Amino acid sequence: MASTSGFYLPTSPAAPAQVLNTDEAVAEWLASPGFRAFWGWIQRRCERIRGKEIRSGSTEGCTPAIQHLMLILDSLMSWVEEVPTQPQSSQRFGNLAFRSYIKLVEERLPALLQSVDLPPYLANQILPLLIQSSAFGHATRLDYGTGHELAFVLALWCCVASGWVGSGEGGEDEEDELILRVFAHYLNLTTVLQMQYRLEPAGSHGVWGLDDYCFFPYLFGSAQLLGSDLTPPRSLALAQASTPSVVPTLIPLSPSTPLTDMFTLSLYRLTLFKSGAAFSEHSPLLYSLCQMPNWYKPHSGLRKMFLGEVVGKKVVVQGLWIGGWLWGEDVPVDKSSGGENKEGEEKRVQGEGQAATGAPWAAVGRVDGRRGVLESTRSTWSSPTIPRR
Repeated sequence: MASTSGFYLPTSPAAPAQVLNTDEAVAEWLASPGFRAFWGWIQRRCERIRGKEIRSGSTEGCTPAIQHLMLILDSLMSWVEEVPTQPQSSQRFGNLAFRSYIKLVEERLPALLQSVDLPPYLANQILPLLIQSSAFGHATRLDYGTGHELAFVLALWCCVASGWVGSGEGGEDEEDELILRVFAHYLNLTTVLQMQYRLEPAGSHGVWGLDDYCFFPYLFGSAQLLGSDLTPPRSLALAQASTPSVVPTLIPLSPSTPLTDMFTLSLYRLTLFKSGAAFSEHSPLLYSLCQMPNWYKPHSGLRKMFLGEVVGKKVVVQGLWIGGWLWGEDVPVDKSSGGENKEGEEKRVQGEGQAATGAPWAAVGRVDGRRGVLESTRSTWSSPTIPRR
């Protein structure tokens, strides 16, 4: 693939490893070709999904790659029915049955993913993101948060970096499908998992206070609504008006009146998870966003917040398994367990002197090369008076 942005990814990517163990490693990752390519791809998707709705229903007419990814998510959803919750009246969060569910995922997902022909290295790059990085929730801690969500989106990016998605005619439309259809369905799945197994928030609210479980639906949703007649205040009002007076046992994935953007739909689901307090009290930053007259400032602030408070925080990203397509040629050696990532080191040696793969995207983030840190991350709409929990 020809490069349009000056970033090149290795054709023989280093094996994924848990390398984001220090603040210095996180800063290096943010300046790496792999991350900068990923962030450029996210910005490009935000530009392209403006004015577009969530896509659901039949996948007829979708490309084989999109159909296969949707089949995987449908299977993951069906496996929930095989693992009923356990009696656990003494615990507010975390039903132990979730560990049995994740065991099913670990046993079945690799074969399901590879049941079609995939490009070289793709399965080896994304399975550690989906399984070891706990993209569907952490089995030991019985929690789910923004780091797990990020692992799934990074796996989607690897589908693009490999050429499996986006390389043919109408490639950018297919990449948009990854967000509007595949990621939207992933949100359906994780919402069910959160409610069914009462997963604990993975510390996200205590770090930066946007949402207990997720970030991307607000970033993508605000992009969908740029220039829309549905203003932020109306989005919150619509979400609250759609909330049933009695919360059912299992959260409905969407209200009776379909919500077609991820931002409003996520607000709706949040009001089902949280009750007993005003929205401005349990979600002050989201409430602040929803007071803006249009979506331009909220979306800009969310972009900066993502860089500073999601990928820029070691506590969020330290569980990610990062390979060559997410870093570039020089993935650090994993020494977290006292030894070296010999498999990854061997692949880097093998890859030396080989041709590199040009990244198929154009928009990139601005980088301070001296410090290896992306542009200022202070949200333009945030207020120091907003309480942090």
